[in-house]
Amino acid sequence: MLRHVRDVAKPDMFFWTGDNSPHNVWENSEEEVSNSLLAVTKLIKEEFKDAPIKVYPCSGNHDFWPVNA
Repeated sequence: MLRHVRDVAKPDMFFWTGDNSPHNVWENSEEEVSNSLLAVTKLIKEEFKDAPIKVYPCSGNHDFWPVNA
């Protein structure tokens, strides 16, 4: 999907709206939240590394530990 955004839609900017970890709030762990955020960060960096697209991350309430804080 990000490849389509990069190659077909070709936006000037990309708003990454967060909430990357699963929403099983009472079962989340700090490691799960961190790993989800790192995985999505890596994916976005890889797909847009050579593209003239500015990425603006907006952290969601599930991107922190404890979640929904």
